[in-house]
Amino acid sequence: MLWRRGLERRISELMPSQALFESRLADFTCLARLPEQDRPRLRRLAAEILATKQFLGAGGLQPDYRDCLTVALHAALPVLDIGLDNYRNFQTFILYAQPFEADIEETDEAGVVHRGRDLRAGEAWHRGPVVLSLSDVADSGHGEGFHVVIHELAHQIDQLNGEANGFPLLTADISHEDWVRSFSAAYQQLLDEIESGQPPCIDDYGAESPAEFFAVACEFFFDCPDYLDDTLPEIYSLLSRLFKQDPAAHYQ
Repeated sequence: MLWRRGLERRISELMPSQALFESRLADFTCLARLPEQDRPRLRRLAAEILATKQFLGAGGLQPDYRDCLTVALHAALPVLDIGLDNYRNFQTFILYAQPFEADIEETDEAGVVHRGRDLRAGEAWHRGPVVLSLSDVADSGHGEGFHVVIHELAHQIDQLNGEANGFPLLTADISHEDWVRSFSAAYQQLLDEIESGQPPCIDDYGAESPAEFFAVACEFFFDCPDYLDDTLPEIYSLLSRLFKQDPAAHYQ
């Protein structure tokens, strides 16, 4: 079809050179450890993301090709083996140079609504854009459990079957019961650790809600998988089946 030929031409035009591709991978631990045999697929998928998604600047930023490529490479990692269709509910990345202000609305235990402004590294709107701070993108993926691109795209994957709630569409080899049991237990473990003053099993932002726990767990899965496998092995196993990847094996 003509549209397919046009898309392939666009993908080819946006394909990073091998030298640029390798240099971008070398700058991020989570990408640098990707096996050699998987790298051509990551390169191709990143170019497809560049060709099919919009990349818009905000706050005075005019993102260049390198900015967009960096986001696309990180975005390609979670869907490397499950396909770009998992990003079907959004079309646009909005990029800021630095953390950006967002309106927040919270209801306290007394039912009083509080409104204000908050600095954010990223946001994922339901059936809307993914918003990212490029300074936080640069700080992501260095083996410390922080990865803003994966966090926000985990929300998009979570939202494929409705509002983000920590319960994404499951693959055939994951039972509803196993997912609920394991994630509920791990989420409660995190809450208990924070309450008792113990070191949390993953970043304490995951205690905000089951949706945030899922997104933070995805960050750890791709950024420090050996740690997640040691600390929350059932969560690691479920995410390994969900994404059809075993990143901890790359450490061996």
